[in-house]
Amino acid sequence: EVCIEANNAKSGADHSESFQHHNLQETNDAMSLRSSFRRDGSTPNTGGQTAAPLTTSGSLYDLDVFDEESMVPPDGVPATEIQEASAPVAFSTEPRLDNLRALDKSKTSFKDMLRAADADSAEHAARMRKLSEAPNGSKTSQPSSWRERIDRKKKWDAKSEALKKEALSIIHSLNTPVSTEKGETHFEVAKERLGRWQKALELYVHCPEESGVDLLKLLEKLIEGCTEEEELLEVLSQASQTCTNLVEQTSLAVRDATESMAEAEDAYHIRLEAHTMLANRAAEQSEVIEEQFRTNGRAALKIGQQLEMAEVKKRQCDTAALLIRQWWMMENLAEQEELSGEVLQVDEELRGVIPSSSCRMDPLFTQPENSLEAARALKALRTVVKSRGNSASGALLDPVSRHRFDVTSRLIQRTSAALESRLINSFSEIYVSGGTYDFSSPEAASRPGRLNWVELRNLAVALSNFDGGRGLHKRYVQMVVTSRFPELFQSESNKNGGSSDEDNSDEEFELDMDAMRQKLSNLFHRVCEVCTAEFEFIANVFSSPTAFGKGGDAFFDFSSFSEALPFQVARALLQRVISDPRNGLQARINDLLRSIDRRGDFDAGTKKLDTFVVIHEKAAGLFTMLKDSAQKMLTPTNKTDPDGDASVEEYQLLNDENKRAVASLIQFLATQEMALSSSHRRGYLNLELRLLHHECCYCLDRTGAKLVMPQRGQKPHVPTTGVASGIATYVAPVMPLDKRELKKMGFAGLLNGPLKQSVLRQPLMHATDSLARARLMFGLGHGGVGDADSTARVITGIFSQMCSFYGSSFIFPIIEVLGQLLDTNPPSSPPSLPFDESSPAPDLGVDGSFWVSVERIHSAAKAFDRELWAEQRTGSERVWEILVATGSHTSLILAKDQRLSFFQELEERGETAILRALDTLSTHIQWVLVAGGEMSTGNRIRGNFNDKSGGPYAVPAGSSLDNANSPAVKSLTFCLRAQFVHIQAALTPQSLSAFWTALSMRLYDILVARLLQHYFVSMVGAVNLSRDVEALRSVAMLAGTDHQHWDMLRELLTLYMTPPNALKTILVGPEGDPNSGKGLFGQAGKDQALIFMSRRVDYRVKVNNVLKKSTWAVELLEDLGVPDPTDGNFNIALYSAQSLRNRRLKLT
Repeated sequence: EVCIEANNAKSGADHSESFQHHNLQETNDAMSLRSSFRRDGSTPNTGGQTAAPLTTSGSLYDLDVFDEESMVPPDGVPATEIQEASAPVAFSTEPRLDNLRALDKSKTSFKDMLRAADADSAEHAARMRKLSEAPNGSKTSQPSSWRERIDRKKKWDAKSEALKKEALSIIHSLNTPVSTEKGETHFEVAKERLGRWQKALELYVHCPEESGVDLLKLLEKLIEGCTEEEELLEVLSQASQTCTNLVEQTSLAVRDATESMAEAEDAYHIRLEAHTMLANRAAEQSEVIEEQFRTNGRAALKIGQQLEMAEVKKRQCDTAALLIRQWWMMENLAEQEELSGEVLQVDEELRGVIPSSSCRMDPLFTQPENSLEAARALKALRTVVKSRGNSASGALLDPVSRHRFDVTSRLIQRTSAALESRLINSFSEIYVSGGTYDFSSPEAASRPGRLNWVELRNLAVALSNFDGGRGLHKRYVQMVVTSRFPELFQSESNKNGGSSDEDNSDEEFELDMDAMRQKLSNLFHRVCEVCTAEFEFIANVFSSPTAFGKGGDAFFDFSSFSEALPFQVARALLQRVISDPRNGLQARINDLLRSIDRRGDFDAGTKKLDTFVVIHEKAAGLFTMLKDSAQKMLTPTNKTDPDGDASVEEYQLLNDENKRAVASLIQFLATQEMALSSSHRRGYLNLELRLLHHECCYCLDRTGAKLVMPQRGQKPHVPTTGVASGIATYVAPVMPLDKRELKKMGFAGLLNGPLKQSVLRQPLMHATDSLARARLMFGLGHGGVGDADSTARVITGIFSQMCSFYGSSFIFPIIEVLGQLLDTNPPSSPPSLPFDESSPAPDLGVDGSFWVSVERIHSAAKAFDRELWAEQRTGSERVWEILVATGSHTSLILAKDQRLSFFQELEERGETAILRALDTLSTHIQWVLVAGGEMSTGNRIRGNFNDKSGGPYAVPAGSSLDNANSPAVKSLTFCLRAQFVHIQAALTPQSLSAFWTALSMRLYDILVARLLQHYFVSMVGAVNLSRDVEALRSVAMLAGTDHQHWDMLRELLTLYMTPPNALKTILVGPEGDPNSGKGLFGQAGKDQALIFMSRRVDYRVKVNNVLKKSTWAVELLEDLGVPDPTDGNFNIALYSAQSLRNRRLKLT
């Protein structure tokens, strides 16, 4: 059964493959049929007749509704001959394009071309359908007419649409088993299942995009439920028949689609021929037009140039004629004045004092509406007068002519001066009358409450003919400073009266100075506001004039004005406001600083620093805004170029003179800013460094500490950085704290005085204020603001001075005094043991305040680095960030060296003080263990090495062991634990580990040295000794990592707890070999083990008052074959903790 199912599946797959192959073969047959028609066709003789144009539907011919019966065969070719002819085909399969070719290409419209193309498409489609329906003309075995193809297409679409609507129900029924509730037979069930499967197969073929059906699933559903071979064969046979029918339908659909595509392609190519004809005609016409342009354009260009030259010559002749008439008029007036003897009242007539009916001068000069023409005429006349000295014709004139010329020239000069005066007065009257600036449009200038800037511009244009308008510029600047800046340009008497009183009280002076600072801040704002408004006024009033004349006769006169003129006027205004020697902005600042200098104390100096910062901060903002305003506002809002096409920005960018003027004005503002700031920078920096040093020293002086004054004639300490050279001349002297006074204060005085938290922070606060002021004063050098190199040198100078003060004058003397306050010598009398643990623990010579002082110094050093240096802290605006921002690598390296030197010296001095504390603790530990411990046992050592009666651990056998530790060890651990709390709070974890490890080693050395030199240990005393060692070891393990010497001591203590007969095993191990490297010989070494063993009470016995080795000791040494190292002198330093550590490191 498995084999049968596999064969059936294979046959189904083969059938599916044959189904696809059949479809492909049908497609190839249709394409070959199409190509055969193309290759074998021939063009018959049409007899000169053309088919009538056919109606079309839409822009393209509708091939689906075309009536093939309307096509008639060509003359001479019967229809029966077409039907009966075999190969070759009588009609050509290529489009004939008879209608298109019959058209006149040069005259036919594009619409007619498309109509003819549609007719050709219809004819070609009808011809191709006739060929395809001929019995012998098709290569396919089943001829198919065009109408049948349309019917098949409609049926296929209808069936596909129906199957798509029933897709869900078909898939559901395929997946649902056939019900047998009504008693259906097996045959009926199989028939129902096969019907459902056929529906699903049709859905798969007609609607492949529907999901839920695939070929493998259909194959599984087909053989599902077939239990017998005959039944399976029957099902497969019926399925094969269904697939065959579907393959035939699909083949016909592919063939129909191929033919429809071929017809659409032919129609597209025919219409493309129409478009090609139109494109070729357009190209030919373009070539003709281009050739005509090339031929006629040169002639037109020559004619235009000749017309322009003629226009220029005509304008020159008109100008010369007008100038001659005006000269004759002035010459006639001068001659009448000379003959009559009456002086011509030129000023009165031009100013309108004399009525126009009584005026002798031409109305050109007396009427205000003719001011512009009069100004231009007078400029031309003055040019003629000036040209007399440069012309050779002047020497050829006779005396009468020369006299007449001189009289006329004087009248011209008088008239020019009078007209200029009248125009300037008119300009002043309009400007002084005031009004709101509104430059949105020329019409806005005539509204009530607005400044008539259009009239002012016309006056400025006329005045530009008199020495370039220089007199107007001076008058305008004077009007601006007197009307807009009364705070600056006031009367000299008021100015002197406000500063003549020098005997005011301190309170009055301070109030007056604060008022002046506020007034100065307001003045900066006022200057910026007024200059911004006046820049816009200058741009629109003093700019190049607009068109003169009306309509097509309008013209532009750019000869009198320059594009750079607004910037020249703005520069004159700024120079007067800023640099006026008596009333300018810089003069007012100098007056304010001189008023502060009259006080002469440090409070006034602080206020002067604040005033410096306020001045330069406001000045920097002022000049920045002035530069922006100069670039943006000095541009007229309603100006266009002569052609009216380009914008103002494009027109000015093309004007080189305007570019130079903009750069010149910006450079002028930068120069004024530098002149305003650089004159005060040196004084500011000297005052800043002096006041910083004063404030820092004053912080220490308020604590009651005394500073060591520098000796007379002693050169001040100059920092090796040299960063302030060239800028500052002040070098702060080094004035350290007096160490003798610090010793008198003691720890409590130091903590409540110089080492108070507020005192430690105060100098840093002053330094950060100085850095902020210096940064504002000198800038960072970005965008042309400030000098980066000067800023870097100033910041490094402040940091260097603070390193010198905070180290040499402040912290370093305190550290030295802290070490000197420690007394390394313990008391001469032994301590009274044990100490009362309910009371504060003794300090072992190192007061807890010492460690508090060390902790505050350490915190102060971190605060110094955090508040002043602040590396990698973005936005802190401290030394590191400022120096990085300036880009000065030299200053940054010098500052780093200064910082490194400060912390290196601080670390060295701190280590010296801490080592002194370690020495003090060591001597007091020995004082407690030796003096206190031996006194408490009542068994004082007399110093004789051979004396066995001494030592706290020579406890007789049978003694009680009530106390866990000896009084000395118990008291010592109590003191060390209390001391550890202070040390842990003062030192960093790394420093605490190193310090406590050193203390552990010294504690070990004190105990071992005393044990090996003066103590003897009994077996009962060994228990006490072991307890004491454990207590000391636990204290030593509070911090640090290297405490292996205590572990070795614990191993060596077993020598005192072991009976003599078991000592050999302890020393050399169970094998009994001294060279095996086991036992204490291998761990501690032979000499050290034997020396420790020699301190047993029973190691020597007294015989006839002479100490001799015990019998077991002699036998043990002989058995081991080693000498006794205690027979001679031995170096106790070889068994210190450091020696053990070195030996261990050497072995590793």
